[in-house]
Order: sequence, then structure tokens, then C-alpha cells
Amino acid sequence: TEDDNYSAFDTFSQEFRLAGSTDTVDWLVGAFYSNEDLDRNEAYRVGAAYEPYLSVAILGRINPILATSPTAPLFLSQASGRPFGTVFLGHAAADTYEQNAKSFALFTNNTWHASDALDLTLGLRYTSEDKSLSSQYTNPNGGLGCASMLANPAQVVAALVARGLTVAQASAAAPQVVGFSCLPWTNVRHNGRHTEQDMSEGEWSGTLKAAYRWNDHVMTYASAARGYKGGGFNLDRVQSNTGLSSGVSGIVPVDDTSFPAEFVDSYELGAKTTWLGGNLLLNATLFHQTYSDFQLNSFLGTSFVVRSIPTVTSRGFDAELLYQRGGLFVQGGLTYAKTEYGDDLLPDPDLVLLPGSTASFAPEWSATGSVGYEFDLGKNLVARMHVGAKYMSEYNTGSDLDPQKLQSGYTTVNARASIGGRDGHWAVELWAQNLTDAEYMQVAFDAPLQTGSWNAFLGQPRTYGVTLRWRY
Repeated sequence: TEDDNYSAFDTFSQEFRLAGSTDTVDWLVGAFYSNEDLDRNEAYRVGAAYEPYLSVAILGRINPILATSPTAPLFLSQASGRPFGTVFLGHAAADTYEQNAKSFALFTNNTWHASDALDLTLGLRYTSEDKSLSSQYTNPNGGLGCASMLANPAQVVAALVARGLTVAQASAAAPQVVGFSCLPWTNVRHNGRHTEQDMSEGEWSGTLKAAYRWNDHVMTYASAARGYKGGGFNLDRVQSNTGLSSGVSGIVPVDDTSFPAEFVDSYELGAKTTWLGGNLLLNATLFHQTYSDFQLNSFLGTSFVVRSIPTVTSRGFDAELLYQRGGLFVQGGLTYAKTEYGDDLLPDPDLVLLPGSTASFAPEWSATGSVGYEFDLGKNLVARMHVGAKYMSEYNTGSDLDPQKLQSGYTTVNARASIGGRDGHWAVELWAQNLTDAEYMQVAFDAPLQTGSWNAFLGQPRTYGVTLRWRY
């Protein structure tokens, strides 16, 4: 079990804005400052079932037949030389993280009315960020089995040979046994570690936009923008085969848990139009976005790690429709986006499916639609009805794009009906969420210590209820 305690999350922020306009220019200048302190306490406790379960799981990975032995639950006791029931038990890990992040930004946004029809907009922002992290790692008593195997690897080989493996086979399998016995929460190599990390960034971002009003009903625009998301640190136990974050699975602690800043270059070409005397709005946009050092948050089955993806591109279009007349309101939206990882990924066994593939949580098609109607009931009452639907085409919910984590296309429908006073003081609402009871995964992930198994957080099932609102 894992116990996370954000014992302190204190933030101070202040923003200053000054704006004005003339006949030809609208201008805005400002500054922003924040100072955030984050203290995190993380603890893992290992129960009595962990040792026999892990023994069977490890033997099953080496040879499924070995896991069927009646004495399979005793394997890690034999491999470590410790009495059964004492290999893994108790307070395995107790870590603290103290992070401070200071951010300062100067920004300006200015629109020049070059003519009655043409507007040119320039926005610039300079952001300076300083982050520091102090991490303290301890293993009170839950990693004694890991310590024993690291101190006497020959015992691990002997236990495998006793299970029927040859010396060569046992020597090849022994690192796997040690690796699973020294997972982050029981890895005694973290015990007593103290790391200090610092990061400073100063980056420019901004936008350039031209908008042209052809008449009172049609406006087109083109824009280019550069966005920036600051880098940070993984507040978790991270380990690899080399002690570097670029390494593959291993038991060597990683001191540098930082990940770099993310950037996006975005280009848009769009139009905004009105029809039917202003009752109908129809807008459409073509877009192309290129991300560099995309921050991918991954669950590796044993820890959460933000990894940097060199390139991600997204291109497509979106359109929206809004219609309102009297008490009737209609909304619709359609988006097509082809979002793909680049081919320039670093070698990583957890990312082999990513190069050139559609990004996680990125359906090609998505659509929304809703209809609402409001009407009077006598002189003092107002009734409202609203039905909305959302469609998503298939997408993968896993950061590693395992086929088992693919979510097929689905549609959810929500509905609401209400009666209330015209003065807005009270209302009674009957509502339903996910009216069709569509079943879908919000995110799927590898089941910890269960090879070939996956877990998922499902979307909310059909729910319905009544709400009474009263304002006084």
C-alpha cells in the first residue's frame, strides 16, 4: 500500500495588469509572480501476503511450471536466506520531498487597428522559473530481503538451482529475481539517500495574429504562436540499470529526476461568421501544432515518471455552430485531429510502440451537440430542458500504447430538466448523466506485479437524481 500525504501546498501569487487604448492601438502590459512550496510525504507498507505472492509471481515469469509447486511461496525465503515471513514485511519506505518553485513573468499584448478592417496583434511573454527540490529517502525495515540478496547473490542462484534450473539458467535468471525483490519501495539502495536538485529557466513565448473583417458577418484570421510549459522533477523513487533517467529497468537509484521544459509551435487559419441576423454563429479553424520535449506522464507499474518525448505533431480542423432564437439554443462542434509521436524517440523498452503512432488520449474524431429550450409556465415559473451528447472515436488510454488499452469509440448523453422561479431564487432539477450507460475507460495501466494483466479507471456509469437549488 502507498500513502501519499501532501502536508503542505502553499502558494503565493500576484499579477499586475495595466491596459489602455487609443483610436489605433489597444495595449496591455503586466507582470506575474508566484512562489510555491510543496511538501510531500510518501510511505509504503508491505503486508504479510506480499512475500508469498511475489515468490509465485517471480517463479511464474521464469518458468510457469515452477509457480505450481506447493513450496513456491517459500522461494524468496530460500533466495534471501531469511526466515519465511520476514523477507518483506513492515514499513518499506518513508520518503520526503520539499520543492520550491518561483516564477516571474513579464507580458504584453497589443492590437494595432491598421484599418477599419485589418487588426494586427502581437503578444510577448518572458517567463523566468527557478525550482529546487530536496529529497530524503529511507527504508525503515521493509526491504530486508532485498538487502540480503544484494549481499549474497550466490544464495539466489542456489535457490534457483534447487528448483531444477541449471547453473547457467539460474545465473541468467538471478538478476530478474533481485530486480523484482528490489523494486523502488523495497530497494535498500535508496536508504539514507539525500539529493538536492535545482533548475533555472528563462524562456520567451508569444503570438502574432492578423484578423480581417470582410463585412459585418465574416472575419478571417491567421496566427502563429509559441507556447511554453516549464520543466520539473519527478517526486518519486526513480531507478534504472545505469543510474540515469535515460536507462532501462534496473535497481540503481537515479539522482537526477528532472525533465525539461515543453514547447509548442502552433499555427492557425480560421474564420468566424454570423448568419440569420446574428442568431447563427459558424466558426471553423485549421491548425497545425508541433510539440518539442512533450511531457508524457507514465505509470510504469511500479512508479509514476514524466518522460520527455522529442517530437509530437497535431494537425486538423475544428468547427463549431451556435444557434439561438427565442428560448431555443442549439450547439454543435466537430474536431478532426491527427496527433502522432515522432520517429526520433530515445531507445526505451516501454516506448517501443510510440514512434510514428497516434498519441495517447488523442481520438481522431470528436463531436459535441446539445439542444436546450426555455419557456414560461405562467407568470412566475420558468421551465428549462437540455440534452447534450459527446462522441469520441477510438483512442489508446495507455502511455505505452499497449493494444489492450485501446478504447473503442463511444457516445455519452446527459439530460436535465428543471422548473424554477422567474426571479432565480429557487429551482428543482431532474438530471441524468451518461443516460445510455456507455462503458468506457478513462485510463488503463499495467497491473502492478501482474504480468499480462491490466487495470482501468472506468468512466462514471449512468447516474440520475434530483437537485433542489435555493438562493437567499
